[in-house]
Amino acid sequence: MTAPRYHAERPTDLRRSTPWHRLSYIVDALPDGLARLAADLQVPAGGTVVDYGCADQPYRGLFGADVDYRGADLPGNPHATVEIRPDGTLPLSDGVADAVLSTQVLEHVSDPRVYLAECLRVLRPGGRMLLSTHGLMVYHPDPDDFWRWTCAGLRREVEQVGFEVVRFEGIMGLAATGLQLVQDAFYWRVPKRLAPVLAFVMQSLIRLAERFERPGSRETNALVFALVAVRP
Repeated sequence: MTAPRYHAERPTDLRRSTPWHRLSYIVDALPDGLARLAADLQVPAGGTVVDYGCADQPYRGLFGADVDYRGADLPGNPHATVEIRPDGTLPLSDGVADAVLSTQVLEHVSDPRVYLAECLRVLRPGGRMLLSTHGLMVYHPDPDDFWRWTCAGLRREVEQVGFEVVRFEGIMGLAATGLQLVQDAFYWRVPKRLAPVLAFVMQSLIRLAERFERPGSRETNALVFALVAVRP
């Protein structure tokens, strides 16, 4: 099996974006959405969280200082305290974690079933996973980009390894996602000095479109899907 790329992406950083960034809206909205969902992880005081594909641990601040926070990533990441094996598995005991965090990683792994099974394995019974990944999005290798998910397809993959999904949300609905794709179709074609102007206009329209999105519609079509699932 080829070693997967498990680094979480920079757009999920908790720092706010500039209005002319080409991903301005989702850079702001995704951390807000994950912060809401993190409360459902029910991590006890002094509990253990495994950030599976941690990059520079942008979500460490969602958990208390007393939490045993274990960042897992491929060799070479100075922020990681757990080194992922070449086959994509973790050198951790079964049931060691109260929660697993996976943010914008699943679309980059070569075998999602292996990755999700490891998430389940390292959780104690009753432990929970918070996962986000792309629904509708342009190709963005890091260094590889393998997968996109429908709402039903993502639920199926998570449930087939043994999880029970307890909460499922979309972040950035269909109209806004359509505007994002239109922007991205032209962003690299316009003169470099005009690209920030294009992004500012389109990201402003995206923020407006999100204000009129129907309640619940993001659960069907979204730029990003996020879920909380429990190990029975």
